[in-house]
Amino acid sequence: MNTLDFINLRNKRVILNDNELEIGSLRLNLSDELNFGEPIGNVAVKDLAEAANYYNSLTSKTCWTQLAALTFIVTGKHQALDWYFPITNMLNDAELSDFYRFIQEIIQHPNLDLKLKAENKTDATAQMHADIPFIVGGHLAEIFFYRRDILARLLNTPRHIWLYTTPKAFEQDGGLAGGDYNHETESIQLVLSRLYEGFYGSTPGVAPFLHEFGHMLDFFNSGSGKMGDSEGLLPGLSPSDGKIYTPRARKLFVEGKRIELERYLKRFNNTYSENDPLPIGHPYVFQNDTEFCAGYFEMFFRNPNYFASQNPVLYQGYTELLGQDQRYAWKKDFDFYVMENRNFYLNSGQKPWEPHLTIPTI
Repeated sequence: MNTLDFINLRNKRVILNDNELEIGSLRLNLSDELNFGEPIGNVAVKDLAEAANYYNSLTSKTCWTQLAALTFIVTGKHQALDWYFPITNMLNDAELSDFYRFIQEIIQHPNLDLKLKAENKTDATAQMHADIPFIVGGHLAEIFFYRRDILARLLNTPRHIWLYTTPKAFEQDGGLAGGDYNHETESIQLVLSRLYEGFYGSTPGVAPFLHEFGHMLDFFNSGSGKMGDSEGLLPGLSPSDGKIYTPRARKLFVEGKRIELERYLKRFNNTYSENDPLPIGHPYVFQNDTEFCAGYFEMFFRNPNYFASQNPVLYQGYTELLGQDQRYAWKKDFDFYVMENRNFYLNSGQKPWEPHLTIPTI
């Protein structure tokens, strides 16, 4: 019996090689038994290998998951997946139990149209392991844990989230760039491997699901309850949203967006001084309102400390809207976005792209 520290291993890639299972730098025999301690308990290596091999086969070796996901598949212990949801770092025991219940409610909601598609547009939903819906449901629970009224409005009619076993399957169904919100089919489309790709590092990282879900929220018209055109606003930020409308959040969001645009225009027009603050986002998010909406939504959940320090007005808009402050969940930000974005303005020598943002009236 090998006693291992699950917390330090849960983010490691698991690969099956002949009669060994690789967990990061560890090499384990298939006959080994592992003790991950409470609350996970004992796990057989052969069971982890079987789950890893299943993904290997299902995705044509394009998706190697973390130990956390495979451990959940084998044990069914919800705590194994806490790594994917930073909000768990700031919830007490009672709130954690509620969080897990909320995930189950979301997964079982009749209007959550979560599908897995294989090549040639084959429906492979029945082949989904339990970790896939739990991770998707967990992301939604993390976003709306304190604003379940917004999620209830969104799920008043079917919402389509379509995952794909391989990049080829994704492309065959009209997917673009590895992940997108498809306005025509009103669906999020994402290669399955991208559900896991941001979770191999020392902190949760790139979050394509959060980004594309930000687009879906932007295209959702809360007043009518239908998907429509982009307005560059999340549900709850428009007076027409009815009971979920959050006026103070709108005021802060509009003021904060104006601050970001003013900073960006100084860079674009080359009228900035040395001490002027940088825009938080990359030029990509300034190209239109929907990319701004999705980009800053993702950054709220990945680099909240930097976000709040650079533009406390805009950050407070998100906290007012979603009822939570992500800084309590993060001791240290995922700083890749921070460094990449700062590097563009300070070191790349490139001219920022022409912005096409609009500022709503307050």
